Amino acid sequence: MPLLTTRPSPAMKICVGLSLVILVGLGSWQLDRLFWKQGLIEQRQAQALMTPIPVPTDTVVDPSLAFRAAYADGRYLNDQEKYLMARTRRGNVGFQLITPLEQEDGRIILVNRGWVPTENRDPETRPESLVEGKVHVTGVLRLPKTKHWAQPENDALTNQWFYVDVDHMAEDSGAELASPYYLELDDTPVAGGLPIGGQAKVELPNNHLEYAITWYSLALSLIVIFVVYHRRPAEDKDDQDHNGQAA
Repeated sequence: MPLLTTRPSPAMKICVGLSLVILVGLGSWQLDRLFWKQGLIEQRQAQALMTPIPVPTDTVVDPSLAFRAAYADGRYLNDQEKYLMARTRRGNVGFQLITPLEQEDGRIILVNRGWVPTENRDPETRPESLVEGKVHVTGVLRLPKTKHWAQPENDALTNQWFYVDVDHMAEDSGAELASPYYLELDDTPVAGGLPIGGQAKVELPNNHLEYAITWYSLALSLIVIFVVYHRRPAEDKDDQDHNGQAA
């Protein structure tokens, strides 16, 4: 069957061209995000697998130490627990338990010990988590946080914290900070099973390849539709002409 090629209108050319630019641009952006995310995951994994170092003290924050394996020794100030709210684990709502770790000089390092379900907020429901005496804990270094625009304000009076503000938390504990970092513990089992460590997101979701394929597929589909529409069988064109004349 012979094909009839029609010339697309200028308006259609502009619309299709702009749509292609947007779709291809979105696909390329997702590819850039893919490589960035892969690099970030590899960096975090490498940092977490290094030989642990002592939590740095009396220093300024070095961003390159994020997720670096580290350890600390000290004594938990269990009466100064902080609750990092609105944290989920496997679909269950709870919080992450941050406890000051007192050093020999009386200063503290903040330690994110892991996840606790909401029903165990009262320390009396998890007595084994109230560890006494000197402890040695391991995990990864985390950088101090700043408030995200969508996060509520921290409320020290009700002990509801929504981001880790090391300075404010130390002030609320009545102690001086020894380190600008905080330590997020690994998944080493603990007595009683709570808190559940290993909550640091070393592994990150990486769906950018699927997103890129989706955008590129839409761009290809648009090209195919555009070409097919303007190369219709001749009899279709004749039918349209006859229908127009009959009208």
